[in-house]
Parts: sequence; structure tokens; C-alpha cells
Amino acid sequence: MKVFIWGFLGLFFLTNLESCEHRKSMNVNLLSNSSAVQDSLEIKKKLEISKTNLMTNYKISIQEGIKASQLAEKYHSTNLLFESYLAVIRASMFSGLFEVGALYMNKYLDLAEQEKNDKKIGQAYANLGVLHMFLGDINLADSLFSEGLIKLNRYAKEHQEQVSVEDQLNIFLDLGHIYSERKQYAKAEQFYLKGFALAKKHQDYQLVYAQIAQSLGILYLNTNQLALSKNYLDLALELQKKLKNQPMISSCLMSLGEFSEKSKQKNQALMYYQKALYLAEISENVENVTNISERLYHIYVKEQKFKLALQYLNQSIKAKEIMKKEQAKEALFKKSFARSILKNEEDEKRKDRNTKILVGFLILFLFLIFTFYFRKFIKSKREVKLLRKRSQEQLEKSKQENSILQENLEFVNKKMASNALQAIQKEESLNQIVHRIKSSKPSAPDSTNLLKSISKDIEKVNSTKNWEEFEVRFIEIHSDFFHRLMEVHPNLSNNERRLCAFLKLDMSTKEIVNLTGQSLRAVELARIRLRKKLNLTNSDLSIFQYLSDF
Repeated sequence: MKVFIWGFLGLFFLTNLESCEHRKSMNVNLLSNSSAVQDSLEIKKKLEISKTNLMTNYKISIQEGIKASQLAEKYHSTNLLFESYLAVIRASMFSGLFEVGALYMNKYLDLAEQEKNDKKIGQAYANLGVLHMFLGDINLADSLFSEGLIKLNRYAKEHQEQVSVEDQLNIFLDLGHIYSERKQYAKAEQFYLKGFALAKKHQDYQLVYAQIAQSLGILYLNTNQLALSKNYLDLALELQKKLKNQPMISSCLMSLGEFSEKSKQKNQALMYYQKALYLAEISENVENVTNISERLYHIYVKEQKFKLALQYLNQSIKAKEIMKKEQAKEALFKKSFARSILKNEEDEKRKDRNTKILVGFLILFLFLIFTFYFRKFIKSKREVKLLRKRSQEQLEKSKQENSILQENLEFVNKKMASNALQAIQKEESLNQIVHRIKSSKPSAPDSTNLLKSISKDIEKVNSTKNWEEFEVRFIEIHSDFFHRLMEVHPNLSNNERRLCAFLKLDMSTKEIVNLTGQSLRAVELARIRLRKKLNLTNSDLSIFQYLSDF
């Protein structure tokens, strides 16, 4: 008993799963950009076509559901994907294409587990339980129902959700059918009445309201509560006429014919049956044509109107033959249709697998290229780093060498300046000697001339020797100085060149006077003329600063 109840609860989730989320998904599922919105609306349109054709053309219903799922997969819309899978599952189960239903149930379950959605997982397990009930695997169905309902109950408790009106109506209707089929009419009546009361309050569910009314009428007919049966069957007929549902109007009229037979109202029964038969023929409902023809056959046999009885018997036999052919044809078509769907699915899987393999090879190829160039880059980076290190070391070494050269240059300059000062001191001493000789007054006239001659020779030799020695030392240290200086200032005289050398060593005017033997005034005038020749008249640079660049 538990298994059957769970089975139909699962069927409820299978057939009406979308109802509790339909309005929500309409708002949430539409994607942001305009093209995506258009595709979302296209998915919704296909789902609506699938739902509309559920009872009339399962092929269209399944195909539109599959197309909707392909679009939803393309745009990664999870809620629309759930709805699409469910549309295919529902149409497959109603048409008996259990292989297709199982395929999309597993897709539904995989998606639910991927999304970690307990509610969807629970519904998926319940639906798989329904499938295995149909396939006769009761133990597996029981296990799947148990696991699914545990998850659903836990989810409902955690989120404090209430079952929607449509879901409640379908629960009451399905459970009523369960107990009615098992001839537990008291329990069936209980669920039918609950559903009837709920549907009566909501005008949006007239189809379910009519179905429950007809189910109650049939239940009371089976339990010989004829007055109640007539009331509910009349109400069901009235509702179905408003809905313009010809197959169901035919079914209601057939039930009213049965009521009339039990009430011993033969003419009334004939009237209901003939109307029902006419509508069944118009709507091409072969099953109803067969059942009604048989009932008319039995009525006319009892009345011994054998000609009419034979007519309806032939009609019944013909309808049965048509129904058998149609069923055989339908069975073959279903197999072919299911095979084509499964083949397409396999082809898609194969394409997907091949695509993944190709993408894998491409990723591997790109990885190898990346690894090659990355290693090359690392190697190049190391070489650059090594070159930079070597350059840095060479630069440091060069700096050290330059520092040593600079120290040596400073040392030599100091030494040269010291030598120059010593020469100056020597010159001063010689000048003092000359001065003393000049200032002495010897008695002999020849001695005076001799002393003057000696002093002139001393002055000449001393001055020339000092400069020559200085110039040799200077050129040893500053080999390119005179060459660069004459390139820029070719009109400098020898005395000006010599003055430039003294100033290069930052010698003072007094030191130059002592070294050259010139007067202070003469040296100062020479410096002024030199500054003019060096184009430094309007410059803030000193001659020493200017010459330091040569």
C-alpha cells in the first residue's frame, strides 16, 4: 500500500512539478541582454506547446520539450533547464516511452545534484520511483520513493514551504484514483471531496474541478448512491461543456448513460449513449466508440432488437480492429520514435565526447607551446639577469678603476703642484741671489758686468727650465688637454695655453706670478684677456670650472 501511495505522489511531482515554480521562473529565468531574453521567451513558448500537446500529441510534446532543453543548455538557464527536462519526462511517461523518460530523469537528477538542490533531488528520486513502479521493480521503486520523500520533507521543513493549490488538487485527485482503483471507496471519497471543496473555491482550476466531479459521480455510481451520482455527473457535464472538451463530454455522457441504466431509465440511457457515441466519433476517440457501442449492443439484445444490436456489435468490432491496428501502429511508431531520440542523444554524446577530446588535444598543444615559450622566456630571463649581473660587476669594477685613476690623478696633480711650488721657491731663492748681486757695488768695473751677465743667464735658464719641466709633467697626466683646447679655441697663444694649464690645476695668481716671473698686474691682465677669448665674459663660470671639462 505504501509503495502505491508513494508512486502516485511521485506521479504528482512528475506531472505538476512546474506549478509551484512557474510564476517565479517566469521572472527569474529571463536573461539580461535582449537576445538572451528572446531565447528565454522562445524556450517558454516551446514549453507551453509541449504542455498543450501533452494529452493530444505526445510526439510534439516530447520534441518541443527536447528543443527547449537544448536551448536552455545552450544559455545555461538552470530553472528553464529543469522545466524542459520535466516536460520531456512528463510527455514520455504519459505516452509510455519509459526509456526516454529514464534518460531525462537521470539528466534531471544530475542537474539537481550539480546544483545541490535537495528539493529537485527529492523530486527526481520520487519520479524515478514512479518509473520503476511502471517497470515492475517495486523494491527499487520503494527505495527511491523513501530517499526522495526524505529529501522533500527535509527541504519543506527547512524552508517552511506550503504546497500550492494546484499541487494539492492533483494530490487529492491522484490519491482518490488510487483508492478507487483498489475499491477502497471510503478513502477515495474522502480525498475526492477534499479536492472538490478546494477546487470549488478557486475558479482557475475548472478542469480539475470537472475531473473530480466526474470521479465522484462514477464512485457514487459504483456504490449505488444514485442520487449523489446524478448530481456530480450533471455538474461534470456542465463544466466540461463550458470547457468545450469533447472527449470528456463524451465520457460524462457515457457515465450518465450507465446511471440511467441502473435507474431503469432505458430511453434516457439510449439518449445519453447515442450523444456520447456521436461526440466520440467526431473526436475520433476509438476507445469510447468501442465501449459505447458494446453498451448499446447489450441494451438492444435485451430488447431483442437484433438488427440494431448487430449494427452496434459490428461497429464495436470494427472500432476494436481499428484500435488494435492503431495500437500496433502506435507501438511501432513509439519504438521508432524512442529509438530516434536515443540515437540523437547518443550522437550528441559522441559529438560532445569528440569535441572534448579535440579541446583536450588543443589544450595540450597550447600547454606544450606555452611550456616551450615559458621555458625559453625563463632561460632568456636568466641570461638577461646574468648579463645584468656581469654588467653590474663590470660597472663596479670600472667604478673602482676610475676611482683609483681619480685618486692617482689627484695624487699626481698634488705632486705636480708641489713640484711647481718647489720650483717657485727655488726661483724665489735665485731671484734673491740675483737681487743681491744686482744690489752689490764692487769696485772693479769688470766684476759688475760679469755679475749682471750671470744674473741674466740665471733668470733665463731658471724660467725656461721650470716651464719645460712643468709642461712635460702636465702632458703626461692630461695628454689630450691641449689638443681638445686648441680644437675649440685655435687662436690661443703659447702664453695663453700655458696660463690655461696653470688654471687647470687651480693655481692662484700669486703662484702663477712666482712660477712665470711676471708681475701681478701682467698676470691679471692675461687672465682677463684669456676669459674674453674663452667666451666667458658674460658667464658665471670660472675659468677653472670651464677648463675642467677639457
